[in-house]
Amino acid sequence: MENMITVNMENLSEEEREQLMKLIEKSNGSKRNVWKPEGNEKYFFVSGCGVINSCKWINDTTDNGYYEIGNCFKTKEEAEFALEKRRVEVELHRFAEENNECKVDWKDENQNKYYMYYNNVTGEIEDSVLYRSKIAGVVYFSSIKILEQAIQVIGKGRLKKYYLGIEE
Repeated sequence: MENMITVNMENLSEEEREQLMKLIEKSNGSKRNVWKPEGNEKYFFVSGCGVINSCKWINDTTDNGYYEIGNCFKTKEEAEFALEKRRVEVELHRFAEENNECKVDWKDENQNKYYMYYNNVTGEIEDSVLYRSKIAGVVYFSSIKILEQAIQVIGKGRLKKYYLGIEE
């Protein structure tokens, strides 16, 4: 048995509308975790030169293009986080490319390939080494020394937050 309720959304603030929609989704058993704007809803995106802009969703090619590449955010803060995350990733990749003593060769099983990870027990960034296995999305270094320099230059806090996804 379904209960039908009619609500005049114009009488609600934007915050109240959002709360109501979340409650309705929860009551309907919606499991959608990925947000996608609808109707004339405002969203934020990062321009090609790193400026955060906003516009209303009209479901055109541009809107859907931003959504498809993960450049469609509900809040300005989410867009700012995504922009800084991208900056840190680029800094880390460039540091490795500019400072590695040799090219990381995945066909060479004897070559050490160093990377960083977050240790949940110690709460620290630590290093490890691989020879044959490659983890998707990880930046590799030709030595521990260069990896430690990258951590120092970019900063532990920024790496934890934006590269490793650790909230402290």
